[in-house]
Amino acid sequence: MPTIWDNLESMMSQNFKDFEHIVIDGGSDDGTLDILEKFKNAYNLYWISEPDGGIADALNKGLSIAKGRYIIVIQADDRLLDPDTLEKVYPLLGSKKVDIYSFPVVLDHRDSCKVLRKPIRWLWWNHFKFILPHQGCFVKRTVFDQVGQFRTEFRINMDYDFFYRAFANKVSVKFGEFPVAIMGDSGIGSDSSYMIKRLEEERWVQILNEKNLIWRLAQFIFNAFYKIYKIKFLSSNPRKR
Repeated sequence: MPTIWDNLESMMSQNFKDFEHIVIDGGSDDGTLDILEKFKNAYNLYWISEPDGGIADALNKGLSIAKGRYIIVIQADDRLLDPDTLEKVYPLLGSKKVDIYSFPVVLDHRDSCKVLRKPIRWLWWNHFKFILPHQGCFVKRTVFDQVGQFRTEFRINMDYDFFYRAFANKVSVKFGEFPVAIMGDSGIGSDSSYMIKRLEEERWVQILNEKNLIWRLAQFIFNAFYKIYKIKFLSSNPRKR
C-alpha cells in the first residue's frame, strides 16, 4: 500500500483544522488516487494528478495554488507526528512573526529504529551541509515570493538550494523544541545509488549560490575531504549521512 495513507491520516486527525493539504501526484497508477478518493471529504484536501518534471516541479505546482500564510513540505512517506502537532505550532507562528520556524523531526528507519533529527542551529554550517530537515520547517509564504520557488534543475537537493537562497536573503529563523513530523527513509536521497549524485548536487548548490570568496575556498577544501570520507566509509550504509 502506498505510504501516503499514513500521511493523509495524520493530516485528517489534526485537532487544528484551519489548514489546507495539497497533494501533487505525478500521474501515478499505484493506487494512490484510490486512497485520495477515500479521504476527499474527510478534511480540507485538494490534489492534482498529472505528469510532472520531477520533485521540484511538483512542489512548485503546490506552491502556485497554496493560500496559507505558512507552508510545510510533507512528502508521501512523511507524516505529522501527533494529532496536536499543528495545534501546538500555530500559536508560535502567530506570536513570533518569523520567516522560518524549524522543528526537529523523527527519522523512521522502518526495519530498525527511530532517530530524532534536530536542525543545526549554527546557520553558518549551511555553507557546508543542509542543516534544516524540511519536514520540520514552516516557511512563510513571503519567503518564496522573495527568493523564488524550487529550482527544477535539482533532482535531489532542491530544498538545500532553496534554504541557501533564503539565508542569503537574511530571513529570520527560530527553532522549536519538539518534533513535528516523522520522516520516512524511502525518499530519493536515501537510496545509496544516489549518494554521489547528492554530493555533486550539494556542491552545485554552493557554487551557484555562494558569492563570498572566503566561504567558496572553505567549501572547496571541505568537500575535497568530505567526498573521500563518504565514499570510503558510508557507501555501504547510506543512513549514516
